[in-house]
Amino acid sequence: MMDDPNLGVALSVTSLVLALAQDEQDFYKASYNKSASRLKHIMVDRNFPMDYMYYNVPCPWLQVKLLRILQSYPPSGNWTSPMNRNNR
Repeated sequence: MMDDPNLGVALSVTSLVLALAQDEQDFYKASYNKSASRLKHIMVDRNFPMDYMYYNVPCPWLQVKLLRILQSYPPSGNWTSPMNRNNR
């Protein structure tokens, strides 16, 4: 339901998933991909209703919650911090 077209529903479900994922990260791993996908739709594809634009920021409350979910999980793949790249 995090990918529900209604952003009000998505915001409510994301709040719930965020709270639950803090205790049971393994059980909510699917929320990582859905969070990244939803952020892409909002920030890259600019796919959101104009009713959710707040001071020229699209869906700020949902963005913060999605980023907090992403922050709960370690980066995947061969990700290297930009700070570490300069020290090579």
